[in-house]
Amino acid sequence: MILHSILLLALAAVSPQAQQARIGEIDFFGTSGIDVQEVRSALPVREGELIPEDQVSGVGDRINRAVERAIGHPATDVDFVCCDDQGRLMVYIGLGGANNAAVPHHQAPKGSPCLPKQAVTLYDGAMAAFEHAVQEGITGEDDSQGYALSKDASARAKQTAMHEYAVAHERRLELTLESCGKAEQRQAAAGMLGYARKSAAQIAALVRASRDLDEGVRNNAVRALWVLAMAGPKTASQIPPQSFVAMLNSGLWTDRNKAGLLLMVLTGSRSSRLLERLRTEALPSLIEMARWHDPSHAQAYRVLLGRIAGLDETRIQQLIAGGRVEEIIAAAGNVPSRGL
Repeated sequence: MILHSILLLALAAVSPQAQQARIGEIDFFGTSGIDVQEVRSALPVREGELIPEDQVSGVGDRINRAVERAIGHPATDVDFVCCDDQGRLMVYIGLGGANNAAVPHHQAPKGSPCLPKQAVTLYDGAMAAFEHAVQEGITGEDDSQGYALSKDASARAKQTAMHEYAVAHERRLELTLESCGKAEQRQAAAGMLGYARKSAAQIAALVRASRDLDEGVRNNAVRALWVLAMAGPKTASQIPPQSFVAMLNSGLWTDRNKAGLLLMVLTGSRSSRLLERLRTEALPSLIEMARWHDPSHAQAYRVLLGRIAGLDETRIQQLIAGGRVEEIIAAAGNVPSRGL
Protein backbone atom coordinates (compact mmCIF):
# COMPACT_ATOMS: atom_id res chain seq x y z
CA MET A 1 0.00 0.00 0.00
CA ILE A 2 1.40 3.39 -1.00
CA LEU A 3 0.42 6.09 1.44
CA HIS A 4 -0.02 8.85 -1.14
CA SER A 5 -2.68 9.91 -3.62
CA ILE A 6 -5.27 8.33 -1.34
CA LEU A 7 -8.26 10.38 -2.42
CA LEU A 8 -10.80 7.89 -1.12
CA LEU A 9 -9.04 7.81 2.23
CA ALA A 10 -9.20 11.58 2.43
CA LEU A 11 -12.87 11.60 1.55
CA ALA A 12 -13.58 8.96 4.17
CA ALA A 13 -11.97 11.19 6.75
CA VAL A 14 -14.50 13.99 6.18
CA SER A 15 -18.21 13.91 6.93
CA PRO A 16 -19.93 11.25 4.80
CA GLN A 17 -22.87 13.64 4.37
CA ALA A 18 -20.61 16.31 2.90
CA GLN A 19 -19.01 13.98 0.31
CA GLN A 20 -16.41 16.64 -0.33
CA ALA A 21 -12.71 17.15 0.26
CA ARG A 22 -11.12 20.52 0.84
CA ILE A 23 -7.85 21.44 -0.88
CA GLY A 24 -5.21 22.60 1.58
CA GLU A 25 -1.67 23.55 0.66
CA ILE A 26 -0.54 23.35 -2.97
CA ASP A 27 3.24 23.06 -3.27
CA PHE A 28 5.69 22.37 -6.08
CA PHE A 29 9.00 20.63 -6.72
CA GLY A 30 11.37 20.47 -9.66
CA THR A 31 10.96 24.22 -9.97
CA SER A 32 14.39 25.45 -11.12
CA GLY A 33 13.93 27.63 -14.21
CA ILE A 34 10.13 27.48 -13.95
CA ASP A 35 7.80 30.44 -13.31
CA VAL A 36 5.95 28.90 -10.38
CA GLN A 37 3.53 31.80 -9.99
CA GLU A 38 2.48 31.42 -13.61
CA VAL A 39 1.77 27.75 -13.01
CA ARG A 40 -0.10 28.45 -9.78
CA SER A 41 -2.27 31.02 -11.53
CA ALA A 42 -3.11 28.52 -14.25
CA LEU A 43 -4.26 25.76 -11.89
CA PRO A 44 -7.94 24.78 -12.04
CA VAL A 45 -8.16 24.49 -8.23
CA ARG A 46 -7.27 26.82 -5.42
CA GLU A 47 -6.25 26.34 -1.80
CA GLY A 48 -9.35 26.15 0.38
CA GLU A 49 -11.59 24.98 -2.46
CA LEU A 50 -14.06 22.17 -1.82
CA ILE A 51 -14.01 19.35 -4.36
CA PRO A 52 -17.16 17.21 -4.70
CA GLU A 53 -16.50 13.49 -4.46
CA ASP A 54 -17.62 12.80 -8.01
CA GLN A 55 -15.03 15.29 -9.32
CA VAL A 56 -12.01 14.33 -7.24
CA SER A 57 -10.78 11.56 -9.54
CA GLY A 58 -10.44 13.99 -12.44
CA VAL A 59 -8.72 16.82 -10.58
CA GLY A 60 -5.24 15.41 -11.16
CA ASP A 61 -5.81 15.23 -14.91
CA ARG A 62 -7.09 18.81 -14.97
CA ILE A 63 -4.05 19.99 -13.05
CA ASN A 64 -1.74 18.14 -15.42
CA ARG A 65 -3.33 19.72 -18.47
CA ALA A 66 -3.09 23.17 -16.89
CA VAL A 67 0.60 22.67 -16.13
CA GLU A 68 1.27 21.60 -19.72
CA ARG A 69 -0.49 24.69 -21.07
CA ALA A 70 1.52 26.92 -18.73
CA ILE A 71 5.04 25.53 -19.23
CA GLY A 72 4.87 23.41 -22.37
CA HIS A 73 5.17 19.97 -20.80
CA PRO A 74 3.11 17.88 -18.39
CA ALA A 75 3.75 17.68 -14.68
CA THR A 76 6.10 14.89 -13.67
CA ASP A 77 3.74 14.09 -10.80
CA VAL A 78 0.51 15.31 -9.23
CA ASP A 79 0.17 13.89 -5.74
CA PHE A 80 -2.73 14.28 -3.35
CA VAL A 81 -1.63 13.53 0.19
CA CYS A 82 -3.97 13.10 3.14
CA CYS A 83 -4.05 15.17 5.28
CA ASP A 84 -2.84 18.39 6.92
CA ASP A 85 -3.64 19.34 10.51
CA GLN A 86 -7.02 20.65 9.39
CA GLY A 87 -7.97 17.47 7.55
CA ARG A 88 -7.40 18.98 4.11
CA LEU A 89 -5.75 17.40 1.08
CA MET A 90 -2.23 18.54 0.34
CA VAL A 91 -1.28 18.73 -3.34
CA TYR A 92 2.31 18.32 -4.55
CA ILE A 93 3.05 19.03 -8.21
CA GLY A 94 6.31 18.16 -9.99
CA LEU A 95 7.23 20.68 -12.67
CA GLY A 96 10.22 19.00 -14.31
CA GLY A 97 12.57 21.96 -13.96
CA ALA A 98 16.35 21.97 -14.17
CA ASN A 99 16.70 20.33 -10.75
CA ASN A 100 14.63 17.35 -11.85
CA ALA A 101 16.65 14.26 -12.77
CA ALA A 102 15.67 10.76 -13.78
CA VAL A 103 16.63 8.16 -11.18
CA PRO A 104 18.03 4.94 -12.70
CA HIS A 105 15.89 1.88 -12.02
CA HIS A 106 16.31 -1.86 -12.43
CA GLN A 107 14.42 -3.61 -15.19
CA ALA A 108 11.16 -5.10 -13.98
CA PRO A 109 11.60 -8.78 -13.05
CA LYS A 110 9.54 -11.38 -14.85
CA GLY A 111 9.91 -14.38 -12.56
CA SER A 112 7.30 -16.44 -10.76
CA PRO A 113 8.59 -16.72 -7.17
CA CYS A 114 5.83 -14.69 -5.53
CA LEU A 115 4.03 -14.62 -2.20
CA PRO A 116 1.35 -17.10 -1.12
CA LYS A 117 -2.19 -15.84 -0.61
CA GLN A 118 -1.74 -16.04 3.16
CA ALA A 119 1.05 -13.46 3.08
CA VAL A 120 -0.78 -11.05 0.80
CA THR A 121 -3.91 -11.29 2.96
CA LEU A 122 -1.84 -10.60 6.06
CA TYR A 123 -0.19 -7.58 4.45
CA ASP A 124 -3.45 -6.17 3.08
CA GLY A 125 -5.10 -6.58 6.48
CA ALA A 126 -2.29 -4.72 8.23
CA MET A 127 -2.42 -1.87 5.72
CA ALA A 128 -6.23 -1.63 5.97
CA ALA A 129 -5.99 -1.43 9.77
CA PHE A 130 -3.30 1.24 9.48
CA GLU A 131 -5.46 3.27 7.06
CA HIS A 132 -8.39 3.05 9.45
CA ALA A 133 -6.18 4.30 12.30
CA VAL A 134 -5.12 7.27 10.16
CA GLN A 135 -8.77 8.05 9.41
CA GLU A 136 -9.39 8.07 13.16
CA GLY A 137 -6.50 10.47 13.67
CA ILE A 138 -4.18 7.88 15.24
CA THR A 139 -0.91 8.42 13.37
CA GLY A 140 1.68 7.75 16.07
CA GLU A 141 3.89 4.69 15.89
CA ASP A 142 6.72 3.00 17.77
CA ASP A 143 9.78 2.46 15.55
CA SER A 144 12.22 1.42 18.29
CA GLN A 145 12.20 -2.25 17.25
CA GLY A 146 13.28 -1.46 13.69
CA TYR A 147 9.77 -1.91 12.31
CA ALA A 148 6.67 0.25 12.67
CA LEU A 149 4.06 -0.54 15.31
CA SER A 150 0.99 1.68 15.33
CA LYS A 151 -0.36 3.24 18.51
CA ASP A 152 -3.74 1.87 17.40
CA ALA A 153 -4.31 -1.51 19.08
CA SER A 154 -5.95 -3.21 16.08
CA ALA A 155 -3.31 -2.06 13.60
CA ARG A 156 -0.53 -2.94 16.04
CA ALA A 157 -1.85 -6.50 16.42
CA LYS A 158 -1.90 -7.02 12.65
CA GLN A 159 1.59 -5.52 12.29
CA THR A 160 2.85 -7.85 15.00
CA ALA A 161 1.41 -10.81 13.09
CA MET A 162 3.16 -9.51 9.97
CA HIS A 163 6.43 -9.37 11.92
CA GLU A 164 6.01 -13.01 12.99
CA TYR A 165 5.41 -14.06 9.38
CA ALA A 166 8.36 -12.06 8.09
CA VAL A 167 10.76 -13.56 10.63
CA ALA A 168 9.70 -17.06 9.58
CA HIS A 169 9.77 -16.39 5.82
CA GLU A 170 12.58 -13.92 5.22
CA ARG A 171 14.03 -15.72 2.22
CA ARG A 172 10.62 -15.98 0.51
CA LEU A 173 10.17 -12.24 0.88
CA GLU A 174 13.65 -11.54 -0.52
CA LEU A 175 13.05 -13.80 -3.54
CA THR A 176 9.69 -12.18 -4.24
CA LEU A 177 11.21 -8.73 -4.03
CA GLU A 178 14.00 -9.66 -6.42
CA SER A 179 12.21 -11.86 -8.94
CA CYS A 180 8.39 -11.67 -8.86
CA GLY A 181 6.94 -10.18 -12.02
CA LYS A 182 3.90 -8.73 -10.22
CA ALA A 183 4.50 -5.22 -8.87
CA GLU A 184 1.79 -5.47 -6.21
CA GLN A 185 3.48 -8.60 -4.86
CA ARG A 186 6.84 -6.83 -4.70
CA GLN A 187 5.16 -3.94 -2.90
CA ALA A 188 3.86 -6.34 -0.27
CA ALA A 189 7.24 -8.08 0.00
CA ALA A 190 9.06 -4.78 0.51
CA GLY A 191 6.63 -3.71 3.21
CA MET A 192 6.80 -7.07 4.99
CA LEU A 193 10.57 -7.45 4.72
CA GLY A 194 10.90 -4.36 6.88
CA TYR A 195 9.33 -6.46 9.66
CA ALA A 196 11.91 -9.25 9.47
CA ARG A 197 15.00 -9.63 11.64
CA LYS A 198 17.54 -6.86 11.25
CA SER A 199 20.33 -8.24 9.08
CA ALA A 200 22.77 -7.33 6.34
CA ALA A 201 20.76 -9.45 3.88
CA GLN A 202 17.54 -7.62 4.78
CA ILE A 203 19.16 -4.23 4.30
CA ALA A 204 20.79 -5.25 1.01
CA ALA A 205 17.46 -6.48 -0.38
CA LEU A 206 15.67 -3.28 0.62
CA VAL A 207 18.44 -1.08 -0.81
CA ARG A 208 18.20 -2.93 -4.10
CA ALA A 209 14.40 -2.55 -4.03
CA SER A 210 14.84 1.22 -3.67
CA ARG A 211 15.71 1.12 -7.39
CA ASP A 212 12.72 -0.99 -8.40
CA LEU A 213 10.90 0.22 -11.50
CA ASP A 214 7.64 0.41 -9.53
CA GLU A 215 7.08 3.54 -7.45
CA GLY A 216 5.17 1.64 -4.77
CA VAL A 217 7.97 -0.85 -4.25
CA ARG A 218 10.49 1.97 -3.86
CA ASN A 219 8.19 3.77 -1.44
CA ASN A 220 7.78 0.73 0.80
CA ALA A 221 11.46 -0.24 0.64
CA VAL A 222 12.82 3.19 1.55
CA ARG A 223 10.23 3.63 4.29
CA ALA A 224 11.34 0.29 5.75
CA LEU A 225 14.96 1.43 5.63
CA TRP A 226 14.02 4.70 7.34
CA VAL A 227 12.37 2.86 10.22
CA LEU A 228 15.34 0.49 10.46
CA ALA A 229 17.72 3.44 10.61
CA MET A 230 15.75 4.97 13.46
CA ALA A 231 16.30 1.83 15.54
CA GLY A 232 19.86 2.96 16.27
CA PRO A 233 23.15 4.20 14.84
CA LYS A 234 24.58 0.69 14.42
CA THR A 235 21.83 -0.27 11.99
CA ALA A 236 21.86 3.14 10.33
CA SER A 237 25.59 2.82 9.62
CA GLN A 238 24.91 -0.30 7.51
CA ILE A 239 22.70 1.59 5.05
CA PRO A 240 24.69 3.15 2.17
CA PRO A 241 23.40 6.74 1.92
CA GLN A 242 24.84 7.84 -1.42
CA SER A 243 22.27 6.07 -3.59
CA PHE A 244 19.42 8.00 -1.97
CA VAL A 245 20.77 11.48 -2.71
CA ALA A 246 19.67 11.17 -6.34
CA MET A 247 16.10 10.48 -5.22
CA LEU A 248 15.90 14.04 -3.84
CA ASN A 249 15.85 15.25 -7.46
CA SER A 250 13.25 12.74 -8.64
CA GLY A 251 10.18 13.82 -10.54
CA LEU A 252 8.01 11.82 -8.12
CA TRP A 253 6.90 13.03 -4.70
CA THR A 254 7.18 9.64 -2.99
CA ASP A 255 10.85 9.29 -4.02
CA ARG A 256 11.69 12.71 -2.60
CA ASN A 257 9.59 12.25 0.53
CA LYS A 258 11.02 8.90 1.59
CA ALA A 259 14.61 9.76 0.60
CA GLY A 260 14.41 12.91 2.71
CA LEU A 261 13.20 11.01 5.77
CA LEU A 262 15.93 8.38 5.42
CA LEU A 263 18.71 10.88 4.81
CA MET A 264 17.60 12.93 7.81
CA VAL A 265 18.48 9.91 9.95
CA LEU A 266 21.62 8.92 8.05
CA THR A 267 23.13 12.42 8.32
CA GLY A 268 22.83 12.28 12.09
CA SER A 269 26.49 11.25 12.17
CA ARG A 270 27.37 14.52 10.39
CA SER A 271 29.47 12.76 7.72
CA SER A 272 31.21 15.61 5.92
CA ARG A 273 31.37 13.58 2.71
CA LEU A 274 27.63 12.92 2.70
CA LEU A 275 26.73 16.49 3.58
CA GLU A 276 28.97 17.79 0.79
CA ARG A 277 27.33 15.42 -1.65
CA LEU A 278 23.93 16.72 -0.60
CA ARG A 279 25.10 20.30 -1.06
CA THR A 280 26.61 19.77 -4.50
CA GLU A 281 23.99 17.40 -5.91
CA ALA A 282 20.68 18.37 -4.32
CA LEU A 283 20.81 21.90 -2.85
CA PRO A 284 18.14 23.49 -5.13
CA SER A 285 15.76 20.61 -4.42
CA LEU A 286 16.39 20.76 -0.68
CA ILE A 287 15.68 24.48 -0.69
CA GLU A 288 12.39 24.26 -2.58
CA MET A 289 11.18 21.40 -0.37
CA ALA A 290 12.25 23.18 2.83
CA ARG A 291 9.82 25.93 1.77
CA TRP A 292 6.82 23.60 1.57
CA HIS A 293 4.00 24.81 3.78
CA ASP A 294 3.26 21.61 5.69
CA PRO A 295 5.82 21.38 8.55
CA SER A 296 5.77 17.59 8.72
CA HIS A 297 6.69 17.24 5.04
CA ALA A 298 9.27 20.07 5.07
CA GLN A 299 10.98 19.02 8.30
CA ALA A 300 13.52 16.60 6.82
CA TYR A 301 14.79 19.08 4.24
CA ARG A 302 15.06 21.88 6.80
CA VAL A 303 17.15 19.62 9.04
CA LEU A 304 19.36 18.53 6.13
CA LEU A 305 20.01 22.15 5.15
CA GLY A 306 20.83 23.03 8.75
CA ARG A 307 23.38 20.24 8.91
CA ILE A 308 24.88 21.27 5.58
CA ALA A 309 25.27 24.74 7.10
CA GLY A 310 27.04 23.29 10.14
CA LEU A 311 24.39 24.45 12.61
CA ASP A 312 24.07 22.42 15.80
CA GLU A 313 20.91 20.40 16.34
CA THR A 314 19.48 22.70 19.01
CA ARG A 315 19.90 25.73 16.77
CA ILE A 316 18.30 23.93 13.82
CA GLN A 317 15.24 23.04 15.87
CA GLN A 318 14.99 26.57 17.28
CA LEU A 319 14.98 28.05 13.78
CA ILE A 320 12.43 25.53 12.53
CA ALA A 321 10.15 26.07 15.52
CA GLY A 322 10.38 29.82 15.02
CA GLY A 323 9.47 29.58 11.35
CA ARG A 324 12.86 31.04 10.39
CA VAL A 325 13.36 28.75 7.42
CA GLU A 326 15.00 31.41 5.26
CA GLU A 327 17.81 31.74 7.80
CA ILE A 328 18.55 28.02 7.47
CA ILE A 329 18.46 28.29 3.68
CA ALA A 330 20.78 31.29 3.68
CA ALA A 331 23.25 29.57 5.99
CA ALA A 332 23.35 26.46 3.79
CA GLY A 333 23.76 28.56 0.65
CA ASN A 334 26.80 30.32 2.10
CA VAL A 335 28.78 27.14 2.78
CA PRO A 336 31.92 27.00 0.59
CA SER A 337 32.75 23.87 -1.37
CA ARG A 338 34.75 21.38 0.67
CA GLY A 339 35.37 18.92 -2.15
CA LEU A 340 34.46 15.25 -2.02
